Amino acid sequence: MSRRLREILTLPSTAARWWRRTTTAPAAEQWLVLVGLPTLLVVSWLAGLETQFAFRLNAESIWDSPRTLLTAFTANYAHFGARHLFDNLLNYWVTLFAIYPLVAIADWGRQFRLSVLSYLVVAPFVIAVVTLALVNPSTEQFVVGFSGIVAALLGFLPVALAAAASEQTDGAVDASWAVVPVLFSVALVFLLPSGPYFRSQSTLAVGVGLTGVVVAGVLWAGTSTHRLRQYSRQFTPDVLLAFLIGTTVFVFGVAGAFVFVHAGTNVWGHLAGYLVGFIIPYFGFVIRPLLINSVPE
Repeated sequence: MSRRLREILTLPSTAARWWRRTTTAPAAEQWLVLVGLPTLLVVSWLAGLETQFAFRLNAESIWDSPRTLLTAFTANYAHFGARHLFDNLLNYWVTLFAIYPLVAIADWGRQFRLSVLSYLVVAPFVIAVVTLALVNPSTEQFVVGFSGIVAALLGFLPVALAAAASEQTDGAVDASWAVVPVLFSVALVFLLPSGPYFRSQSTLAVGVGLTGVVVAGVLWAGTSTHRLRQYSRQFTPDVLLAFLIGTTVFVFGVAGAFVFVHAGTNVWGHLAGYLVGFIIPYFGFVIRPLLINSVPE
């Protein structure tokens, strides 16, 4: 057996060892997040609860009836078909595979747990409100699926990347940089049509993209490139790999959630989840502390 083939065959075990080495989350949390929640989704599908859990788009608002409000939440935890369930679980695990090492590097365990709890409770209602407002309602239409929650985790990823970079560079890279890739990704989403429910909106795309350029310029002006070069030489291979995997998952995650989607995909729901996933940790754990620390005692 050639050396290259052995490396390929041992890659999964090598990746698993790296992940265990760089991840500091308690075992109970890992079991709950990586096994417990997916198990509930599988049980929900096996029990055939998708019809009862589905959120129908013939409502004026999520407050139309107790059932409408309930299904606005439960629809996120139901799936029509094994392929739908498998795709969402695979994306969920891949995204968490990228997030957990970054959380450990940034020492953001508490922030991550609070964010995930918020996603599971709050994001479903935001997704439902946005979907009702922007997708043409019809008695024949309904939405189900965990992809909006997965998109929220995708929105957490750039914040985790920036927080980890800030921790590794003693603040030479500010965690507020997280907003830049999000603005550029949203501009890309608005620029490229991705289905009958999501048409290209070039004016909005240009506006969001230019905002990203301005914000990046302001942040770059306050960044010490000399310090950044010094710290970058000191990154360990494990840390560099965490940044590489996090960035790769983010780029391909955005493409998979918003650009290369199946016909009929609720892209507006994905975008709502994505923005919730970014806004909660960014304003709660990056901007808020900056504002508090800037207030004179």
